[in-house]
Amino acid sequence: MKQKLLRITLVSCLLITSLFFGGTAYAQDEELPDPGLTPDSPFYFLDTWGKNIGMFFTFGNEAKVRKALQYAEERLAETRAMAAKNRVREMERAANDYDGFMAMVNERLEAAVQEGLSDNISERVALATEKHLRVLDRVKDQVPEQAKGALTRARTASMNGQINALRALAKVKTERAIDIAADTIEDQMERARVRATANVTADVEEALDYAARIAALEEEMAAFAGEKGIDITAIEQRLAHSTANRLETLSGVYEQVPENARQAIENAIENSVRKYQRALEKLRERNALGDVPDAETVINRLQAEVRERLRLSTASQAPDSDNVTVQVQVRAENQEQNREQTNAETGKPEAVSANQTREQQQAENQEKTRQHSP
Repeated sequence: MKQKLLRITLVSCLLITSLFFGGTAYAQDEELPDPGLTPDSPFYFLDTWGKNIGMFFTFGNEAKVRKALQYAEERLAETRAMAAKNRVREMERAANDYDGFMAMVNERLEAAVQEGLSDNISERVALATEKHLRVLDRVKDQVPEQAKGALTRARTASMNGQINALRALAKVKTERAIDIAADTIEDQMERARVRATANVTADVEEALDYAARIAALEEEMAAFAGEKGIDITAIEQRLAHSTANRLETLSGVYEQVPENARQAIENAIENSVRKYQRALEKLRERNALGDVPDAETVINRLQAEVRERLRLSTASQAPDSDNVTVQVQVRAENQEQNREQTNAETGKPEAVSANQTREQQQAENQEKTRQHSP
């Protein structure tokens, strides 16, 4: 009888500890909560019960966002701990639970926005998910290929949470939202650089793709602020400077990566050049260029190899033109060269010569430049 009572008392204490004290201590570099009970523990079911009870007795959408985010961070800490122990199945379980809690965060955050949530919770989610992405990327690098599916799903949930939170935050604190977005882009570009030097092209493309999504969100947030009648000149100047800096960073990365990783970076450079051109046009309309460098200055900062390979040059039809002509002929030329080689080997006639393709591309670029020149 005494032993049975002791077991009941022990279980009750563990349940109470999981429910009320989980996540109070913090661990190592990314300041995640202490994982506490982990999926490799025979008592892990108590942790799951505690979280279910905690969510059940939490009321209001904003409170549920906070609680679900707390539990998501605890599951992320467990994911990292299990990866460090090479407990793949347990890591996948924790990552899947993280995905579930982040789905709750996204669902309740959307409902809270409809109610008029405080900007504090949207900022908290935006900052937390920025940290989560860093952790997930590091864990993903440690695990075998067959275990990466759960981490990819968790990463998607984190990205969706951050984008939703940034949109909500931008409605009340546009500049703060853009600051967080800029930090996220820098993180993703650094991720792309590291994985490119490791010759992991899929990770490079993944990082640059999310950086591009956040860069597009920056413009969306600035446009929203303009629609509300806010003077966004300072915001657009900051975005222009940030884009110029990113271009310079991408140019440096381009030189360091192997050939098979360059296409994703070329795409990122093209998109950044076009974004910079749009920023200049908007600022020029307001006569508010300030100390934002002109297109020629920005292009000349790039590595010579990048300028030559992507055919980057500034338009010169008008003395005051800041338009940028982006002639990306490399992939087309390489495709034609491959086609010529294949046709030579098989004896098939050429349908279109490489010179004709280049001449057509140059004519199209000249026409686009003429149309956009003031």
